Formats: sequence, C-alpha cells, structure tokens
Amino acid sequence: MRKLLIAAVLGLLLARPDVSHAAAYARDYIPLPPGTSLFCFYFNHVSANKLYNNGEKVGNDWNQTANVGMLRYVYYTSIGKSLYGDGPFTIDPQFIVPFADISLSGDTYTLLTHNDHEFSTTGFADPIVLCTFWFINDPKDKFWVGFTPWLTLPVGQYDRNRIANPGSNRWAFKPEIGVVKGIGEKAYLDLILGGEFYSDNDEYLGNSKLEQDPTIQAEAHLSYDITKQWAISLDYYYVYGGETKVDGAWMNNSQSNHGLGLTLFWLIGSNNQLLVSYRDDFSVKSGAGTNTVGVRWAYFF
Repeated sequence: MRKLLIAAVLGLLLARPDVSHAAAYARDYIPLPPGTSLFCFYFNHVSANKLYNNGEKVGNDWNQTANVGMLRYVYYTSIGKSLYGDGPFTIDPQFIVPFADISLSGDTYTLLTHNDHEFSTTGFADPIVLCTFWFINDPKDKFWVGFTPWLTLPVGQYDRNRIANPGSNRWAFKPEIGVVKGIGEKAYLDLILGGEFYSDNDEYLGNSKLEQDPTIQAEAHLSYDITKQWAISLDYYYVYGGETKVDGAWMNNSQSNHGLGLTLFWLIGSNNQLLVSYRDDFSVKSGAGTNTVGVRWAYFF
C-alpha cells in the first residue's frame, strides 16, 4: 500500500527530471542561416515547496530542489526550397546532453517514504536527439513554421531502488510543431504544440512496471525588442494528461498544469547571447508547484 501511495504522488514528479524547462524559448523557431553552428549551455535551478495529486495538496512541508544543466549543439543546413516563403527548406540536426542534481526532504517526504534523511542523487540524465524541419520559411513576411521530432534515449543514470533518478529508464518521443509570426518591427508571437509518448519502465521502485499516458504540451511566447541588443519575452506553458499506471493500477494523477514565465535576452557582440528566465508553475493539478530560475549562454558561429 505504501508503495502505491508513493507511486501515485511521486510517479509524475520523479519519473525523470524536467529538462523541457530549458528546451524552448521565444524565437527558437526562427532558423539561423544554413551553415551556422550553435552551441548552448543551460543551467536551471528548480525548487518547490508544494506537491499536488489530482488537485489536492499533499502535506504541508515538501522541499524539492533540482539543478539541471544541459549542453546542446545545433547545426543549420538546407535541403532545398521551402514549401512557402522566400527562405530555404532549413533543418537543424542537434543533440542535448543533460545532467541533474536532485534533492528531496521535509515532513511530506518523510511521511511518504518513511525516511527522515534527505534524499539526493546526481548524474547524467537521458540525452535527446532532435531536428526541426522548417517547411515554411518566410523571413520577408516574418513567418516561420517548423516540425520537430524529439527522441529521448534511456541511457541516463538510473537505480531501480531510488525514488528519483537523473535518468528515466524509458524511451520518450515528442512530435512538436512551432509557429512564429512577426508583429510590426519589434514584436514576435510564438505558438508551440506537442504531444509526448512514453515507453514502459519495468524497473520502477524496484521491479514494478510504470506506464504513462501521453501528455499534450503547449507554449506561447510574446517577445519584444527593447533595443538592438536587448529583448524581453512573456511566456506561458501548459501540460495536460500523462496519468500513470503502476503494476496495472491507475494512479489518478492526470495533469492540467499552467506556468507563466518572463525571459530577458542580451546579445553580446555578434556571436553571443545571454538569456535569463524565471518560470512559476502557478496552477498544478498533479506534480510539484515549481519555480525555475534559468540561464542560457548561446554561441553561434
């Protein structure tokens, strides 16, 4: 019974660290010129003191922190003429290598696990390979549409006897489409919609089997150029679905979670960009009500 309680409350939260917080920002769906390489380093500090399951708050003392870093390399190239617009049919094969440090403590953690010692684990998380296909590339009218398949590889560090791990011990596939439209001279609107699908984890909390329904993920970013070097973005995030099943029993932990964020961009010279962001998951049906402070350094050459 205790194992099922842990699985119901923590299954969504601890299946894998959420690297998607650092994966997409405003204007990421605007392609760079073919032949350009992009190297990025991300660092996110994620914290939470509220935990929810099916709309109900679990306990009063939940302490969760995660430090998530990522290395990302992108290469832009063209494969012909786009289906619409005056730009080329651009693609950007890329990979992401994440690593995470996770800590859990507090009375709620002790109640769920019967362990009064702080839990912590550190290691490499599951790498991701992906590529965006810009079949609509119209820089003249500031309009872009791209399709991105994401594939998460289950090779990160994982221990079946731990309640949280950097790796997830399962495959994940997310087809995603992104649309960007310029508004006037200085503003852009990004709309991103994706659905993520998961394989089973047969080594969850020992030898249990974890299954998860697909999730629908949506984002909107409204950005504005303050100067030629500075820009700001208001960000919205939504996740729906993803109920988990453990050993054939549904956990009644479907998500319907909303987040708001603010991002500041700073172009340094002609080849570097620094980004600082804040995100608050302010309305959470299942999972942790997290606050995320993020930094991204991008170098393009």
